Amino acid sequence: MTREEIYKEKKKIAIFSIIVNSILALIKIFGGILSSSAALTADGIHSVSDLAASFSVLTGIVIANKKAKEFPMGLYKVENLVALVSAFAIFFAGYEIAKDVFFGEPMHIKNLPIAVAAIALTVVITFLYSRWEKKKAIELNSPSLMADAEHVKSDFFTALVVLVGVIGQYMGYPIIEKIAVAVVVYFIFHSGWEILVDAIKVLLDASVDKDTLEEVREILKKEDMIKHINDIKGRNAGSFKFLYLDLDVKTDSLKEAHEFAHKLEQRIKAKIPEVEKVITHYE
Repeated sequence: MTREEIYKEKKKIAIFSIIVNSILALIKIFGGILSSSAALTADGIHSVSDLAASFSVLTGIVIANKKAKEFPMGLYKVENLVALVSAFAIFFAGYEIAKDVFFGEPMHIKNLPIAVAAIALTVVITFLYSRWEKKKAIELNSPSLMADAEHVKSDFFTALVVLVGVIGQYMGYPIIEKIAVAVVVYFIFHSGWEILVDAIKVLLDASVDKDTLEEVREILKKEDMIKHINDIKGRNAGSFKFLYLDLDVKTDSLKEAHEFAHKLEQRIKAKIPEVEKVITHYE
Protein backbone atom coordinates (compact mmCIF):
# COMPACT_ATOMS: atom_id res chain seq x y z
CA MET A 1 0.00 0.00 0.00
CA THR A 2 1.14 3.54 -0.73
CA ARG A 3 1.39 6.08 2.09
CA GLU A 4 -1.77 7.81 0.83
CA GLU A 5 -3.65 4.50 0.79
CA ILE A 6 -2.45 3.76 4.35
CA TYR A 7 -3.62 7.20 5.49
CA LYS A 8 -7.08 6.76 3.92
CA GLU A 9 -7.45 3.30 5.45
CA LYS A 10 -6.48 4.53 8.92
CA LYS A 11 -8.84 7.49 8.64
CA LYS A 12 -11.71 5.21 7.54
CA ILE A 13 -11.14 2.89 10.51
CA ALA A 14 -11.01 5.83 12.94
CA ILE A 15 -14.36 7.12 11.62
CA PHE A 16 -15.81 3.63 11.90
CA SER A 17 -14.62 3.52 15.52
CA ILE A 18 -16.58 6.70 16.25
CA ILE A 19 -19.71 5.11 14.76
CA VAL A 20 -19.23 1.91 16.78
CA ASN A 21 -18.77 3.81 20.04
CA SER A 22 -21.90 5.86 19.31
CA ILE A 23 -23.93 2.67 18.78
CA LEU A 24 -22.53 1.12 21.98
CA ALA A 25 -23.42 4.20 24.01
CA LEU A 26 -27.02 4.18 22.74
CA ILE A 27 -27.44 0.45 23.41
CA LYS A 28 -26.14 0.73 26.97
CA ILE A 29 -28.00 3.92 27.93
CA PHE A 30 -31.39 2.80 26.58
CA GLY A 31 -30.84 -0.72 27.95
CA GLY A 32 -29.97 0.74 31.34
CA ILE A 33 -33.04 3.01 31.40
CA LEU A 34 -35.44 0.26 30.31
CA SER A 35 -34.04 -2.28 32.79
CA SER A 36 -33.48 0.21 35.63
CA SER A 37 -29.82 -0.88 35.74
CA ALA A 38 -27.66 1.88 37.17
CA ALA A 39 -24.49 0.00 36.21
CA LEU A 40 -25.54 -0.39 32.59
CA THR A 41 -26.58 3.26 32.34
CA ALA A 42 -23.25 4.34 33.86
CA ASP A 43 -21.40 2.13 31.39
CA GLY A 44 -23.32 3.85 28.60
CA ILE A 45 -22.22 7.25 29.85
CA HIS A 46 -18.66 5.89 29.97
CA SER A 47 -19.04 4.91 26.29
CA VAL A 48 -19.99 8.50 25.50
CA SER A 49 -16.65 9.54 26.98
CA ASP A 50 -15.00 6.94 24.73
CA LEU A 51 -16.22 8.99 21.78
CA ALA A 52 -13.77 11.70 22.80
CA ALA A 53 -10.94 9.15 22.64
CA SER A 54 -12.10 8.01 19.19
CA PHE A 55 -12.22 11.60 17.95
CA SER A 56 -8.70 12.15 19.30
CA VAL A 57 -7.50 9.11 17.35
CA LEU A 58 -9.00 10.51 14.15
CA THR A 59 -7.50 13.93 14.87
CA GLY A 60 -4.09 12.37 15.52
CA ILE A 61 -4.16 10.45 12.24
CA VAL A 62 -5.16 13.54 10.24
CA ILE A 63 -2.54 15.78 11.89
CA ALA A 64 0.19 13.14 11.53
CA ASN A 65 -0.36 13.17 7.76
CA LYS A 66 0.12 16.94 7.49
CA LYS A 67 3.33 18.53 6.26
CA ALA A 68 4.83 21.55 8.01
CA LYS A 69 8.08 23.46 7.50
CA GLU A 70 8.54 23.65 11.27
CA PHE A 71 8.56 19.84 11.42
CA PRO A 72 10.78 18.64 8.54
CA MET A 73 10.81 15.06 9.84
CA GLY A 74 7.01 14.97 9.83
CA LEU A 75 4.28 15.01 12.48
CA TYR A 76 4.07 11.23 12.67
CA LYS A 77 4.66 11.13 16.43
CA VAL A 78 1.26 12.73 16.97
CA GLU A 79 -0.06 9.17 16.64
CA ASN A 80 2.13 8.12 19.55
CA LEU A 81 0.92 11.08 21.61
CA VAL A 82 -2.65 9.94 20.94
CA ALA A 83 -1.68 6.42 22.01
CA LEU A 84 -0.23 7.89 25.21
CA VAL A 85 -3.49 9.71 25.95
CA SER A 86 -5.46 6.53 25.18
CA ALA A 87 -3.33 4.60 27.67
CA PHE A 88 -4.34 6.99 30.44
CA ALA A 89 -7.96 6.72 29.26
CA ILE A 90 -7.69 2.95 29.70
CA PHE A 91 -6.25 3.41 33.20
CA PHE A 92 -9.14 5.74 34.02
CA ALA A 93 -11.65 3.19 32.69
CA GLY A 94 -10.19 0.55 35.02
CA TYR A 95 -10.33 2.97 37.94
CA GLU A 96 -13.96 3.87 37.20
CA ILE A 97 -14.97 0.20 37.04
CA ALA A 98 -13.35 -0.59 40.38
CA LYS A 99 -14.74 2.56 42.03
CA ASP A 100 -18.32 1.98 40.84
CA VAL A 101 -18.38 -1.65 41.94
CA PHE A 102 -16.51 -1.46 45.23
CA PHE A 103 -17.78 1.91 46.43
CA GLY A 104 -20.93 2.59 44.39
CA GLU A 105 -24.55 1.96 45.23
CA PRO A 106 -25.78 -1.65 44.86
CA MET A 107 -27.78 -2.42 41.72
CA HIS A 108 -31.50 -3.14 41.78
CA ILE A 109 -32.49 -4.79 38.52
CA LYS A 110 -36.15 -4.57 37.49
CA ASN A 111 -35.98 -6.08 34.01
CA LEU A 112 -33.25 -8.71 33.73
CA PRO A 113 -33.92 -9.88 30.11
CA ILE A 114 -33.50 -6.36 28.68
CA ALA A 115 -30.33 -5.76 30.69
CA VAL A 116 -28.81 -9.11 29.64
CA ALA A 117 -29.77 -8.58 25.98
CA ALA A 118 -28.19 -5.09 25.92
CA ILE A 119 -25.02 -6.31 27.61
CA ALA A 120 -24.77 -9.42 25.41
CA LEU A 121 -25.04 -7.27 22.28
CA THR A 122 -22.35 -4.98 23.68
CA VAL A 123 -20.08 -7.95 24.40
CA VAL A 124 -20.41 -9.29 20.84
CA ILE A 125 -19.81 -5.90 19.19
CA THR A 126 -16.78 -4.97 21.32
CA PHE A 127 -15.20 -8.42 21.01
CA LEU A 128 -15.49 -8.60 17.22
CA TYR A 129 -14.59 -4.96 16.61
CA SER A 130 -11.55 -4.90 18.92
CA ARG A 131 -10.13 -8.01 17.24
CA TRP A 132 -10.72 -6.58 13.76
CA GLU A 133 -9.28 -3.14 14.63
CA LYS A 134 -6.23 -4.71 16.25
CA LYS A 135 -5.61 -6.78 13.11
CA LYS A 136 -5.86 -3.67 10.93
CA ALA A 137 -3.64 -1.69 13.33
CA ILE A 138 -0.92 -4.35 12.96
CA GLU A 139 -1.27 -4.34 9.15
CA LEU A 140 -1.05 -0.54 9.01
CA ASN A 141 1.54 -0.30 11.81
CA SER A 142 -0.63 2.32 13.55
CA PRO A 143 -0.02 2.89 17.28
CA SER A 144 -3.12 5.08 17.68
CA LEU A 145 -5.41 2.45 16.14
CA MET A 146 -3.74 -0.21 18.28
CA ALA A 147 -4.42 1.89 21.38
CA ASP A 148 -8.03 2.41 20.27
CA ALA A 149 -8.44 -1.35 19.76
CA GLU A 150 -7.17 -1.96 23.29
CA HIS A 151 -9.54 0.71 24.57
CA VAL A 152 -12.48 -1.05 22.87
CA LYS A 153 -11.26 -4.34 24.35
CA SER A 154 -11.38 -2.73 27.79
CA ASP A 155 -15.04 -1.93 27.04
CA PHE A 156 -15.53 -5.62 26.24
CA PHE A 157 -14.20 -6.51 29.70
CA THR A 158 -16.34 -3.78 31.23
CA ALA A 159 -19.43 -5.28 29.61
CA LEU A 160 -18.52 -8.69 31.03
CA VAL A 161 -18.20 -7.16 34.50
CA VAL A 162 -21.60 -5.50 34.17
CA LEU A 163 -23.13 -8.77 32.92
CA VAL A 164 -21.69 -10.81 35.78
CA GLY A 165 -22.66 -8.10 38.23
CA VAL A 166 -26.22 -7.87 36.94
CA ILE A 167 -26.77 -11.62 37.13
CA GLY A 168 -24.97 -11.98 40.46
CA GLN A 169 -26.90 -9.11 42.00
CA TYR A 170 -30.19 -10.45 40.63
CA MET A 171 -29.47 -13.89 42.13
CA GLY A 172 -28.46 -12.39 45.48
CA TYR A 173 -24.67 -12.91 45.20
CA PRO A 174 -23.09 -9.45 44.90
CA ILE A 175 -19.65 -10.87 45.81
CA ILE A 176 -19.50 -12.42 42.31
CA GLU A 177 -19.33 -8.93 40.85
CA LYS A 178 -16.41 -7.91 43.05
CA ILE A 179 -14.37 -11.00 42.12
CA ALA A 180 -14.99 -10.43 38.42
CA VAL A 181 -13.96 -6.79 38.73
CA ALA A 182 -10.63 -7.69 40.36
CA VAL A 183 -9.73 -9.94 37.42
CA VAL A 184 -10.93 -7.55 34.71
CA VAL A 185 -9.22 -4.48 36.18
CA TYR A 186 -5.93 -6.37 36.13
CA PHE A 187 -6.24 -7.07 32.38
CA ILE A 188 -7.34 -3.51 31.66
CA PHE A 189 -4.32 -2.02 33.45
CA HIS A 190 -2.03 -4.54 31.75
CA SER A 191 -3.24 -3.41 28.30
CA GLY A 192 -2.88 0.25 29.26
CA TRP A 193 0.65 -0.31 30.56
CA GLU A 194 1.80 -1.96 27.31
CA ILE A 195 0.44 0.94 25.24
CA LEU A 196 2.01 3.48 27.60
CA VAL A 197 5.45 1.86 27.44
CA ASP A 198 5.37 1.53 23.63
CA ALA A 199 4.32 5.18 23.20
CA ILE A 200 7.02 6.48 25.57
CA LYS A 201 9.69 4.42 23.83
CA VAL A 202 8.86 6.00 20.47
CA LEU A 203 8.60 9.52 21.90
CA LEU A 204 12.06 9.05 23.44
CA ASP A 205 13.44 7.73 20.13
CA ALA A 206 14.06 4.16 21.24
CA SER A 207 15.51 1.91 18.55
CA VAL A 208 13.26 0.14 16.07
CA ASP A 209 12.74 -3.56 16.67
CA LYS A 210 15.61 -6.00 16.16
CA ASP A 211 13.77 -7.88 13.41
CA THR A 212 13.59 -4.75 11.25
CA LEU A 213 17.27 -3.94 11.82
CA GLU A 214 18.22 -7.52 10.94
CA GLU A 215 16.07 -7.37 7.79
CA VAL A 216 17.87 -4.18 6.75
CA ARG A 217 21.24 -5.84 7.43
CA GLU A 218 20.31 -8.76 5.16
CA ILE A 219 19.38 -6.32 2.39
CA LEU A 220 22.72 -4.52 2.75
CA LYS A 221 24.70 -7.78 2.65
CA LYS A 222 23.42 -8.41 -0.88
CA GLU A 223 24.76 -5.09 -2.19
CA ASP A 224 28.09 -5.47 -4.02
CA MET A 225 28.85 -1.76 -3.68
CA ILE A 226 29.07 -2.04 0.12
CA LYS A 227 32.52 -2.84 1.48
CA HIS A 228 31.58 -2.83 5.17
CA ILE A 229 28.51 -2.14 7.32
CA ASN A 230 29.67 0.07 10.20
CA ASP A 231 26.34 0.74 11.88
CA ILE A 232 22.57 0.46 11.44
CA LYS A 233 20.25 2.54 13.58
CA GLY A 234 16.57 3.37 13.42
CA ARG A 235 13.73 5.07 15.22
CA ASN A 236 9.95 4.93 15.05
CA ALA A 237 7.61 7.85 14.44
CA GLY A 238 3.93 6.97 14.38
CA SER A 239 3.39 4.32 11.71
CA PHE A 240 6.75 4.92 10.07
CA LYS A 241 10.42 4.13 10.61
CA PHE A 242 13.53 6.23 9.98
CA LEU A 243 16.82 4.44 9.32
CA TYR A 244 20.39 5.70 9.68
CA LEU A 245 23.17 3.76 7.93
CA ASP A 246 26.95 4.11 8.24
CA LEU A 247 28.63 2.32 5.34
CA ASP A 248 32.00 1.89 3.65
CA VAL A 249 31.40 1.85 -0.11
CA LYS A 250 33.59 0.65 -2.97
CA THR A 251 33.94 3.97 -4.78
CA ASP A 252 35.78 7.27 -4.40
CA SER A 253 33.22 9.14 -6.50
CA LEU A 254 30.79 11.22 -4.42
CA LYS A 255 28.31 11.29 -7.29
CA GLU A 256 28.37 7.51 -7.66
CA ALA A 257 28.08 7.01 -3.88
CA HIS A 258 25.16 9.44 -3.72
CA GLU A 259 23.34 7.67 -6.57
CA PHE A 260 23.93 4.33 -4.86
CA ALA A 261 22.54 5.67 -1.55
CA HIS A 262 19.40 6.86 -3.34
CA LYS A 263 18.87 3.50 -5.06
CA LEU A 264 19.56 1.68 -1.78
CA GLU A 265 16.85 3.71 -0.06
CA GLN A 266 14.35 2.73 -2.75
CA ARG A 267 15.25 -0.97 -2.38
CA ILE A 268 14.84 -0.85 1.39
CA LYS A 269 11.48 0.94 1.10
CA ALA A 270 10.30 -1.67 -1.41
CA LYS A 271 11.13 -4.45 1.08
CA ILE A 272 9.94 -2.59 4.20
CA PRO A 273 7.03 -0.29 3.20
CA GLU A 274 6.76 1.40 6.61
CA VAL A 275 10.25 2.93 6.19
CA GLU A 276 9.78 6.66 5.57
CA LYS A 277 13.42 7.72 5.09
CA VAL A 278 16.88 6.20 4.92
CA ILE A 279 19.78 8.51 5.78
CA THR A 280 23.12 7.07 4.65
CA HIS A 281 26.58 8.15 5.76
CA TYR A 282 29.24 6.66 3.49
CA GLU A 283 33.02 6.64 3.32
